[in-house]
Amino acid sequence: MTDINQEEKQNLRGFIFVIAAAAMWGVSGTAAKFMFNNNVSPFDLVQLRLAFSFLILFAYLLVADRKSLYVPRRHWPYMAVFGFFGVAAVQFTYLFTISQTNVATAIFLQYLAPAFVLIYGLLRGREKLAVFNGSALVLALSGGFLIVRGSMGGGLAVNSWGLASGIASALSFAFYTVYGKRGLETYKPWTLLTWGFGVGALVWGFYKAPWLTLMNYNWQTWLFFLYIAIFATILPFGFFFKGLNYLSPVKTGITSTLEPVVAALAAFICLGEILTSVQIIGCILILAAVILIQLKTENNPPEKEAKLY
Repeated sequence: MTDINQEEKQNLRGFIFVIAAAAMWGVSGTAAKFMFNNNVSPFDLVQLRLAFSFLILFAYLLVADRKSLYVPRRHWPYMAVFGFFGVAAVQFTYLFTISQTNVATAIFLQYLAPAFVLIYGLLRGREKLAVFNGSALVLALSGGFLIVRGSMGGGLAVNSWGLASGIASALSFAFYTVYGKRGLETYKPWTLLTWGFGVGALVWGFYKAPWLTLMNYNWQTWLFFLYIAIFATILPFGFFFKGLNYLSPVKTGITSTLEPVVAALAAFICLGEILTSVQIIGCILILAAVILIQLKTENNPPEKEAKLY
């Protein structure tokens, strides 16, 4: 009974952390689109988002938990791969998709990621296709589609570049989830994120020096960059990883599909956008998916001890 209660508590903690991440991401997509509409380049936003996030997290850990910054040399390759193909790729592909389509379409395409995570788990023998996870995935994807399709004046806005970057966004988010889960066996979430952001910022440094990018904008836009760094990057990605500590990658991915629900509700409350009946049905389907995936703990095959390299 004690073990069951402890497992339920861990699931609840993970659930709360991922919901917090989804809520913050759901609101921040609108802020990003606002910046693009005001002539902010998606390339500039990705670069400054990563640079600010790294500097803020590094400074915080340097003061609060300096030991967390240490990574032995044998794990540098892991951090490089995680930072480039995980953190940097997720940031760029998602924001580029928003710039090419709209927020709703970008969110829907990115949240194909749980399907890729489940497929990967099945191929690796780490997941079992069961009624609960299979049904939850179908409900989540269907709900996301209805939220986008039912948007008045928005809806699906897909072009070739937007579709390609959207699929890349889903794949990179799936990789970020699975590969990040491996890293959490060894490191704290904030350690992974700090060096992930650092690698991403270093890579984007080849685009141009970040201080030169910053000089292209006024101080009001700098505040938006800081907002994106803190409330759309550091905190939600940190909460996502904290949730991933307690949940399986599939559970984490499906729970995070609450983001389009939050985005739709935020647009309704803050922007006065109409929430159509089709979108309401979509929200209900996603909520049902999240509840369903939390009701059952699947007896998945035991995973081998995670090794970074």
